[in-house]
Amino acid sequence: MFAPRWDSPASDATNRTLASITLAVDSDDADRRAIDRVRAGDKEAFRTLVERYERPVWTLVANLLGRDHARCEDVAQDAFVAAYRALDRYDAGRARFSTWLFAIVRNRCRTERARRREAPLADATEPRDSTTPPLLAARAEARAALDRALDDLPLEQRAAFVLAEVCGLSGAEVATIENAPEGTIRARLSRARAALRAALGGRGGGMDAEDRA
Repeated sequence: MFAPRWDSPASDATNRTLASITLAVDSDDADRRAIDRVRAGDKEAFRTLVERYERPVWTLVANLLGRDHARCEDVAQDAFVAAYRALDRYDAGRARFSTWLFAIVRNRCRTERARRREAPLADATEPRDSTTPPLLAARAEARAALDRALDDLPLEQRAAFVLAEVCGLSGAEVATIENAPEGTIRARLSRARAALRAALGGRGGGMDAEDRA
């Protein structure tokens, strides 16, 4: 059985900072080549897909489950193993591999949240001391405030927001992952943005790409 090598993508992942994720369209061809190799018996070819998507998957899991590093690592690895086992059923004519993979990740997160019933999260605000530059401290506090606001969203709104705004997926891709009409996704996004604006005092999640990195 394939067991992906799992290295946490970044040392700051435990703080669950929001990161802008851009997946190049031309990666579709590379994905198909890797999938064809796996289906032909080259199990190690799946590692190419793991390495390509480990950061987006980690970001999605961390933003849906919270700051528990071990918990996020377990769910992310489980999602990759599930994708490997189901690869023969993947149909490139119906969805991009990334969309199909994110749907598996989303379902694993839903299951984990239901199992854990969302245990309270620890405060992720980084400690301030006299050596912390004020700007960096302010950014850390802003990220923590956005994290807390996301935590308070219903899962459906939170997932739609993270998939669209953090992972950069289209409305159609989010609808596929969420198994919901695009109109429903637009409504969830609208409610999520309104809730975040209210929670952040009108900032509207108003952090630029640098703040989310």
